[in-house]
Amino acid sequence: MIRRSFVKLVVGSVLVCWIVGFAVLVLYFRSQSWTIERARSDGVFLAHELLAQTPAATRGARLRQLQQHFKVPFALITLDALERRLGRSVRPNERVIYLDGRQDWYFLLFEGREQALAAGPVNPAQPPGVVPIGLILVVVLLPVIAGVIAFRVERRLAKVERASAALAVGDFSARVDDQHGAPDELAERFNAMAERIEQLVRHRDELVQAVSHELGAPLSRLRFHVELLAHQTDKEREQRINAMTQELDALDELVAELLSYVQSDDLKLDVQEFDPAPGLADLAELARLEGFNNEEVEVELSLSKGTTLRADQRLFQRAIENLLRNAVRHARGKVLLELTEDEQQVRVTVHDDGPGIPESQRDKVLAPFVRIGVDRDRKTGGVGLGLAIVSSIVRRHDGHLAIGASPIGGAMIETWWPSST
Repeated sequence: MIRRSFVKLVVGSVLVCWIVGFAVLVLYFRSQSWTIERARSDGVFLAHELLAQTPAATRGARLRQLQQHFKVPFALITLDALERRLGRSVRPNERVIYLDGRQDWYFLLFEGREQALAAGPVNPAQPPGVVPIGLILVVVLLPVIAGVIAFRVERRLAKVERASAALAVGDFSARVDDQHGAPDELAERFNAMAERIEQLVRHRDELVQAVSHELGAPLSRLRFHVELLAHQTDKEREQRINAMTQELDALDELVAELLSYVQSDDLKLDVQEFDPAPGLADLAELARLEGFNNEEVEVELSLSKGTTLRADQRLFQRAIENLLRNAVRHARGKVLLELTEDEQQVRVTVHDDGPGIPESQRDKVLAPFVRIGVDRDRKTGGVGLGLAIVSSIVRRHDGHLAIGASPIGGAMIETWWPSST
């Protein structure tokens, strides 16, 4: 379909080019004929009038004086010579336009009919000059060249069409072969689109599998609790209900994090300049108050003054809040939040003194539903979406995220954000 539309466009363009070109050629050649209006503008009639006022004996000298003021060649010719050239008699006061091969002449008789003014040759009807040859080349060769180029482009479009057809039926590995020339950009854009679609489909499948696994465990436990409720004492029933409430809370947390993860790539960014320090201080206080298992965790701040960045403030705070909650969840007693400005970027770093993240696992924890280590199990590691959400938000702001070992003993997660300076 793409190829058919392209071929129609090219054929139509070539035909239009030829029609317009031939029309230009016809108008050009017609404009070269020496009409009365052009003869008048060239001064032919003025020269004839001035010479007619000059006696025949001195007319030749007068003509030599006038010639330097006119661009048209002039000459005096006898009536006999004129009639021999024309092959016929000339009527009194007749103005003769004569075409000799490819040359235009204008003949005007003087009173007495003994002499005539010959003006020409001027503006050949089919001049062999550069302009008409150039027009012919443009009219004939340019569409041919365009057709050859279009044929090559059409062959490359055929590859794009075949790859898109394969992509449409589920072959997400389909790509356009690398080409040389102008259409490379089209192939690169298509391959980038195909790569993005393949990633999205793969992430969707992984997400579906992970969600089904994550939802399966708490739902199974809830079903088990419900079945046991009918055969237990009031005290046991109360304990069972409390356990069910915890499972429901876990499901609520899972759903909330799922929504955050899905929306992290879809929400429109409301980028603005702001000072992040006040918001970071509030987030640190909230994280301290929500310390895991109500344990007191010290949250220290090291914030540079006068720092501003460009970001979506709501998403920025969501990302840092996730990092702080993770740090508080795994910290043994201390969390450090740093804000510094480095050249054209603002760095926000969260430290904790927990068990840290092994170097071999630092790339894996950015994937959704990944929990590692004995200290980062289901009880302490959430559902494994926090860092995936942070990574997505940072990436959408053209920043980057790095995981390392903290000087205070645990994990160090650094995020870079665009500065407003």
